[in-house]
Amino acid sequence: MPLAPLTDEELERLDDFLMSPRTPDETMDVETLDGFLVALTIGPEPVPEEEWLPQVFSGTPPEFADQQEADEVMDLLRRHAATVADAFSVKQRSNVGDDPLYFPLILSDEGADEKWQESLGAYWAGGFRLGMLAHEAAWQAALDEDDAFYDTIAAILTLEEGHHPEDESDVLSVPQREERVSELPWLVEDVMFYWLEARYGKVETVVRDGDKVGRNDPCPCGSGKKYKKCHGA
Repeated sequence: MPLAPLTDEELERLDDFLMSPRTPDETMDVETLDGFLVALTIGPEPVPEEEWLPQVFSGTPPEFADQQEADEVMDLLRRHAATVADAFSVKQRSNVGDDPLYFPLILSDEGADEKWQESLGAYWAGGFRLGMLAHEAAWQAALDEDDAFYDTIAAILTLEEGHHPEDESDVLSVPQREERVSELPWLVEDVMFYWLEARYGKVETVVRDGDKVGRNDPCPCGSGKKYKKCHGA
């Protein structure tokens, strides 16, 4: 039986712990964690938990109040990892269509930082880059050999630095950043299909005729909220 995805309250509980004084300074927040897990999941080879879990805490174990808290935090981490893995599973890929397989978890600092839009998606892209390092040689070889794949990865990583990875003058404006975030689900699927084809040969992909979801469009999940206030938040 698949584990239940984390609720908003559970994601907040996990983020609070990850950002608490009892974790190393370089510990991932939940947005970085999500990008990290997505890259690991859709990448060239599976990465076992014993390899990726320590990286969440920058290689230094956190200080848990007690065993109960340790069990709770580890359960939240494992459930979120399982949710990401299930989203890109063979079962889910058979349902590829106009709706994305997964909505990246992008946090919003609206109300806390008036310039929050200038870094929208930056931590997620940073986490994705960290996930690429798990099989760095394979990712780099693919980037060197395939221009289309390089362009897709560059589009994602531009969110982290705010400019194209190899051209600091190619700066991402706030509207462009918002649009790039709305494109993330499909950029991620392009990366997934690249590695599936590299591993298993040509796989069938879906060409979507409809428009991609904009930040102010209704969220495809059916909540009735705008995308930026729901899965794009």
